[in-house]
Amino acid sequence: MNIDDILQEFEESETPVTSNIHNNLITAMINERMSPELLPFAQTTMTTALTAISNQQQYLIDSHEYGDSVGSTSEFKLNTMIIETEIERLCYLVRMYLRTRLSKLDKFTIYYINEEQEDSKLLSAEEKEYIHKYAHLLTQLYNNCFLKKVPPSLTLLDDTSGGQSMITTPDTNQHVFVKSVTSKPITLFIDNDDIELKRDGIYVVKYGLVKQYIELGDVILI
Repeated sequence: MNIDDILQEFEESETPVTSNIHNNLITAMINERMSPELLPFAQTTMTTALTAISNQQQYLIDSHEYGDSVGSTSEFKLNTMIIETEIERLCYLVRMYLRTRLSKLDKFTIYYINEEQEDSKLLSAEEKEYIHKYAHLLTQLYNNCFLKKVPPSLTLLDDTSGGQSMITTPDTNQHVFVKSVTSKPITLFIDNDDIELKRDGIYVVKYGLVKQYIELGDVILI
């Protein structure tokens, strides 16, 4: 059996579930990277992906443990290498997704502390813990550096009085590229005009107009 036969056999052995893990993870990662604000945490997708990674890692551990008896063939070694590459691919997508979310939490810390109290699905449990610890450290740093030298009325990091908000918020009016992936009709109303998003059509619109459709999965960011 040559390398082409082995690769083909490996591809054919992939189940629809495995393929869905890749597709869902890629969609979640790209949506998060292209969105100006945090999207609800993709709990199901992340749980499924991490479970798949764990299962494949366990398979490799078992394979190496019994490698002396079954791992001497080049076919076995190549299959193992392919699985290792697959694990790295999944891990890369997971890291990219989480790092993108953390960068937004760092940028809009106070805003998302307020938001997560209203939307329990916005952040994961780990992200909630992270953002509160980060906000605490940030407050300590500011107090030690300069806030202790100004009047108490000016030290609030979440002050919104006087017509000027101290809270940095995401720009939901930012234009984004979107693609409709549903056969259901989607009509956007822009000023006095309306735009119908057709399946597989690509459009440039304000993020705020398609936010609900992104969360429903009818539209994806590209």
